[in-house]
Amino acid sequence: MDEAFQRKIEEASSTLSDENPQLRLKAIRRLTEISMSLPWEDRPVVVEKLVRLIEDKAAFVRWNVAMSFGLVGHENGLSALEKLMTDEHANVRFRAALALGLIGDEKGVAILEKIIADSYEIGGHAVVRAFIPMALGKIGDKKGVPILAKLVTDRDPVVRWHAAVALGDIGDESGVPHLAQLIDDEIPFVRAHTAIALAQIGHESGVPYLEHLAKDSVPRIAKISQDSLELLKRLVGH
Repeated sequence: MDEAFQRKIEEASSTLSDENPQLRLKAIRRLTEISMSLPWEDRPVVVEKLVRLIEDKAAFVRWNVAMSFGLVGHENGLSALEKLMTDEHANVRFRAALALGLIGDEKGVAILEKIIADSYEIGGHAVVRAFIPMALGKIGDKKGVPILAKLVTDRDPVVRWHAAVALGDIGDESGVPHLAQLIDDEIPFVRAHTAIALAQIGHESGVPYLEHLAKDSVPRIAKISQDSLELLKRLVGH
């Protein structure tokens, strides 16, 4: 590593143990910024510095360091994020999930599965569970499909919506039967994104489900579904 970068990293790290949490936060942000200019092989040096803060006494420091692992983007941050998944604060847990998506390593799938039963909710919405499908979609590995198969039946429509989007983003035909469970979802927004995901996957098994959605009682959902059906038929040669 270039000596100038080494100096910058050491300077930024000097306040990681400061009593003032604002200075610790400032150090996190500076290290993250520096990492963006580092070659991939040198980024573990920054990860190693940030790991010191995963048990910081200030929750806002922990949730910022969780996001930093994602922004640094190196797989060496996976084990630290796995530990942060058990944090008492939901803000830490959902940012750790989002960070796994940003890193995009398939090993993150197994880590995300461990929090599938996270029960933290605000106003009836599952704050942490909703980020699981988002992260799985960003990772894009078909190993995430069995997890999403469970989330399409989640009681929270926000989770079901994100699960539909994620199945589309992963794009594997094994996701079609799970999307089929959402074609009569009580929430129009979920049905709309189910239609889009079926077209995105681009497999002919999705045609009958889109034909069903094209007759939706909500005109806007029917139009989205008709457009998705036409796209899918072009893709599969119907």
